[in-house]
Amino acid sequence: MGENVKLRQQMERRIARRVILDGLKAGYTFNINNGGDEYELPGPTDNTKLLLDTMFATDDEHLIVFKEGKRFGWVYFIYGNGNGGLDVISDYSTNLDHLIDPICQWIEDCGVDKEK
Repeated sequence: MGENVKLRQQMERRIARRVILDGLKAGYTFNINNGGDEYELPGPTDNTKLLLDTMFATDDEHLIVFKEGKRFGWVYFIYGNGNGGLDVISDYSTNLDHLIDPICQWIEDCGVDKEK
């Protein structure tokens, strides 16, 4: 695996971790769907390590967001989407703007720093 791929994957992992940690602070729990008929975990969880260990098994997946045990929204990740991993968040449900907007600003700042 080339150095650029490793760096991209590290950045994708940092961004996914940030989404999860910020979401947990906002009171959300999560599950993962990587394209199958069922979620990857038996139920929503706040276990960051379990979530990150479960993610990245496919080229793209949805991080499903739960609020008070009910599905609330989603964040769509595409791995290898470009820009050194900074474009890993491909889409998200608009009811998560309050969660994703600050992360997008952080990602933009990472991109500026990356090019220096």
